[in-house]
Amino acid sequence: MKRQPIPKRTWTSAAAFASVATVSLAATFAWGRTHEIAPYPIASVWPAAVRFLRVDRGFPIREKDEGAGYVLFDYTDGPKPCRASLELIRTTDYEGRDATKMAVSIPDLPHRFEQMLLDRLTAKIRDDQGPPAPPPRKGEKPVAQPDAAPPPPSSPTQPSQPNPGATTSPDP
Repeated sequence: MKRQPIPKRTWTSAAAFASVATVSLAATFAWGRTHEIAPYPIASVWPAAVRFLRVDRGFPIREKDEGAGYVLFDYTDGPKPCRASLELIRTTDYEGRDATKMAVSIPDLPHRFEQMLLDRLTAKIRDDQGPPAPPPRKGEKPVAQPDAAPPPPSSPTQPSQPNPGATTSPDP
């Protein structure tokens, strides 16, 4: 029995499907965020990050929430102004130190703009804070760094004084 050749139209359809699938997959990954971990506690990264965006880079900040750990700003260094975000997430680095995961998202621009901004922010934090704290020794628990928010005020405890009008009955 003789084999029949596959018609050209079938190959063209398969190539078109593969192209569309590749473009769709690439578009899905383009909406990601760029991450980096800074080996500094979030309490020291937050003010440095806000100062970097507003003062050093001159980006207009639209919204910020220290408790939730995000800053929404307008990225104005690219070919056109566009919306961007920075998230700061408390974490521990691979050496066991308190660290901060920084995530930048600029959906309208290529990934290289996010990476460039994170590289400059990391360098700024390193310049401001100096070298990171040494990692905790094995077997020791890491020293807890204070959060960005101060602890709630504690009420002073008063020693209980006997009530002069109360009567007590002896235990039988």
